[in-house]
Amino acid sequence: MPSLDRRPFRGLIVKRMLVAAAAVAACFGLAGCAARYADVPAPTRFANEDQQKLQAARHWQLIADHFAAQLVTSLDGRLNGRALHVPQPGSEQAFVEGFRELLTTSLVAQGVPVATDAAGALVADVRYNAYRFRPERLINTRVYGEATMLTAGLWAFGGVLAAPGATAPGVNAGSKILGAVAGLEGFDWVKNEALGHGRYASGPVPQSEILLTVSVADGGRIVGRHSSIYYTADEDAALYWQRQGGGKTLRVLGNCAEGGAACIGR
Repeated sequence: MPSLDRRPFRGLIVKRMLVAAAAVAACFGLAGCAARYADVPAPTRFANEDQQKLQAARHWQLIADHFAAQLVTSLDGRLNGRALHVPQPGSEQAFVEGFRELLTTSLVAQGVPVATDAAGALVADVRYNAYRFRPERLINTRVYGEATMLTAGLWAFGGVLAAPGATAPGVNAGSKILGAVAGLEGFDWVKNEALGHGRYASGPVPQSEILLTVSVADGGRIVGRHSSIYYTADEDAALYWQRQGGGKTLRVLGNCAEGGAACIGR
């Protein structure tokens, strides 16, 4: 009986082993496959989101308008003829003091009755927390297409300088530069508008973030509440971290203008 040639079978087995090894290598080397069993859950990142960065007092006004609009919606039909009071305790961070003033202004502008005294009114309780995170954290966000647009911009730049007739006597260096700048300006527009880079704040990811909450309670029940989180510019840390000096309003007795009578502050 002739012997069976096993070489084709051996070759098939080796081929399948190589394919399996390649798949395992791709899994662990590229995708980072997780083990089926583990002592703790594997940490994963959140989906990318945008978070606003406060860089001007105008931004304080915008978020105060936003908070006021949210409170107006949640308090609809709950005031029952009563006013809302926004306390101004003083000696707070510059941002918090400014936010309280702007919130009061925005509430009045949106038709909410605001009282200067808490008696008989619902109180808008403003809570504020500031946090400082590690400095080396990165945004680690990539917008695909930028490299392609950059290459296209460089091609446009080179195309203007190498265009037919670019060396003609009537085409001077100024014309070439103007055309090249126009091409780069077009690239800049695409980058900031089409790709959306214009909405990103300048500078690194800030270390400082704030949590701002406004609550309105009726008796022992919260009837309106809104919270938001914002980045703050690290260069403006004093506005968000340092409390203001404890100023005091003095009631003056006596005629100070004449100079003869003593002025007493109480």
